[in-house]
Amino acid sequence: MGSLRYISDDWRMGLLVHINQVELTHFKSFGGSISIPLDTGFTVVTGPNGSGKSNILDAVLFCLGLATSRGMRAERLPDLINSAMLRQGRAAETVVSVRFDLADWQPDPSELGLEQVEQGPWIQPGQSSWTVSRRLRVAPGGTYSSSFNADGVPCNLQQLQGQLRRLRVDPEGSNVVMQGDVTRIVSMSSRDRRGIIDELAGVALFDTRIEQSRGKLSEVQESQERCDIVRQELLVSRQKLERDCAKARSYQELRQRLQTGRLQEQLLAWEAAALALRQLDQRQQALEQQQQQGQAELLVKEGEITAAAALLEQLQAEVKALGEDQLLAVQAELAGLEARARELARQAEKHQLDAEALQRQRQQLAGQQAELRQQLQLLQANDDEQPLQAAEAACRDAEAAVDFSRRRLGEVADRSGSWLEQQRQRSQQRQQLSEGLAPLQAELQQLLERLRQNRQRQLELNAEQAGETDAGRSAAEQSQLAEREWQQLEVDLAQEQAGLQELAAALALQQRTRSRLEQEQAQLEREIARLDSRRETLQESRGTGALRMLLEAGLEGIHGPVAQLGEVQEQHRLALEVAAGARLGQVVVDDDRIAARAIELLKSRRAGRLTFLPLNKIRGSGYSVGSSSPGSTSLGSSNSAALRRGEAPGPAGGGLVGRAVDLVRHEPVYAEVFRYVFGDTLVFGDLSSARRELGRCRAVTLDGELLEKSGAMTGGSLQQRSGQLSFGSSPEGDEAEPLRRRLLELGESLVACRRREAELAQQLEAQR
Repeated sequence: MGSLRYISDDWRMGLLVHINQVELTHFKSFGGSISIPLDTGFTVVTGPNGSGKSNILDAVLFCLGLATSRGMRAERLPDLINSAMLRQGRAAETVVSVRFDLADWQPDPSELGLEQVEQGPWIQPGQSSWTVSRRLRVAPGGTYSSSFNADGVPCNLQQLQGQLRRLRVDPEGSNVVMQGDVTRIVSMSSRDRRGIIDELAGVALFDTRIEQSRGKLSEVQESQERCDIVRQELLVSRQKLERDCAKARSYQELRQRLQTGRLQEQLLAWEAAALALRQLDQRQQALEQQQQQGQAELLVKEGEITAAAALLEQLQAEVKALGEDQLLAVQAELAGLEARARELARQAEKHQLDAEALQRQRQQLAGQQAELRQQLQLLQANDDEQPLQAAEAACRDAEAAVDFSRRRLGEVADRSGSWLEQQRQRSQQRQQLSEGLAPLQAELQQLLERLRQNRQRQLELNAEQAGETDAGRSAAEQSQLAEREWQQLEVDLAQEQAGLQELAAALALQQRTRSRLEQEQAQLEREIARLDSRRETLQESRGTGALRMLLEAGLEGIHGPVAQLGEVQEQHRLALEVAAGARLGQVVVDDDRIAARAIELLKSRRAGRLTFLPLNKIRGSGYSVGSSSPGSTSLGSSNSAALRRGEAPGPAGGGLVGRAVDLVRHEPVYAEVFRYVFGDTLVFGDLSSARRELGRCRAVTLDGELLEKSGAMTGGSLQQRSGQLSFGSSPEGDEAEPLRRRLLELGESLVACRRREAELAQQLEAQR
């Protein structure tokens, strides 16, 4: 399996660090939690193939992060979790913890120059133990996550490897010797072998520090060059910033002056606003006085309106008192007034045209007057008296004509104004009378329309009354018929509801049955998966998985394991199985050539290890076939017999039952195989009888106590042996077969239940 001890042997200081405990939880073939103590004096882990020896080393590599998944014989990390946990379809995880014994360890004084990690589990001087744990968790969807911690403090792989290097444990070092590493070390060059020796002696640590120092020196030189470049850039930037600073000072001064000017402007604006506010206050006071005067005038006008309203009511009362004759007279007078108003309007238009003509004439005269004045000025300038007088006379005549036109125009305007006022008053009277007449006409039209509608409705009611008299009897008969149909419908509805309730109850029962069957089916599937996982684990642990692989590969000449090649009586089964031990699982083949081919096939496919017994080479020890021994009878054979049956001589001297090899029925070709398996082992009835032969031969009792020829005695209570190979039974028996048959029955029942449920649902839908 390889070494499990991580030893940091400092030949200068004589310090020793090793692992004293490994704890596994659901890791590979370990289904539960197990703690493996590696106390002082521990040398090796031994056991049969498939018992999990190599898995312990894989767990240490997994916990310390010293190998990839392929280095731990897995395609990917989730394959490291026990298969029984993954097949349940839920989240699964595995946890591996490794504890180091640091009782004799002290930090190397040369570590003072190393950089310590900022965070993480730093090993302190004087610490007696150090525990590293790794947890791998797989989610139901297939994603997984891995986390490390040391002494309960979370850390990453880099921090963990930094601490492991202090213990001289390196991922690329030679702390772990795997299968094939010895051959690789022997065949490597002297230079590579010298590197391993330097690593184990600690010289490689100094090489690492030298490389680290050289790297830091290169970094410092590069940093110095970068700083020089930055310094030159900073000098240029400083000069530019000085110029910008001068501009900024000028900007600040101008900005201060601008703010002062804005403040002065705001002060002047405030003074102007205060003056405007005072003016507005004065204007508001004046408006308030005007408002008071207007309210007084409004009160006076309201009194006048009240008086006018009273007068209007009086006039309306008089109009009502006058009657219809007076109304007609008023309408006739109103028509005459309208005609007169139209005549006055024509006269007003005529007067307006006359006024416009006079206005044009006036403008012409004014133009002539202006021309005459110009002529007068010209004449005055020429000092011609006679033309001047003539012009003055013409001007006076023109002014007189203008004055006459003005007077005439004023008279026409006065007459037009009086006519317009009369027309306006008469229009108001006509509008008032029209407004009073319009509601009366509208009301008359409404009354006439209502009268027409009432007459039409009366005719329709008479017709309906005549028709209802004939339809009364038929309506009564139809009512009785409808009542009977309603009662029948109620009865049918009650029956349908009862049928629906029965169908719903049956459907609910089928649904509950289907749910129960599905739950039982899921439970059986989980149980079958658990039994399959257990069977595969057992097959892997006892090597039958490797044997199945060989049989599936088509390799001929394989007879099978020893346990399948012989039959025993029930009372001898326990004694013979104890005597045979692990040899029950060894595989019998025709010859050594087939055994060699099988071994090569197992190696190429990494399917495990098996022990092969070639019939052409195997030779047993002890008594030969046909010889006699104390307490046994010789066995005869016949050519026609297919099996050689051992005949127990019965209890003879000292409780002896017989030789173990004679108590097994087998074919003659396997005689040497069973002589090899049992040798000269004798079977006794009880322990006291077997003790008499202790030290002289190998003995076993019917209760399972084993006494070796060397004097060693093995006995006690036996654990459940359901997973072990046994004589007369097939090791590949499937204990999940009854569950599979039950699962098939449940599947058929579930299909029938679903079919019945669909039928009930269709019936229920049709009923609804």
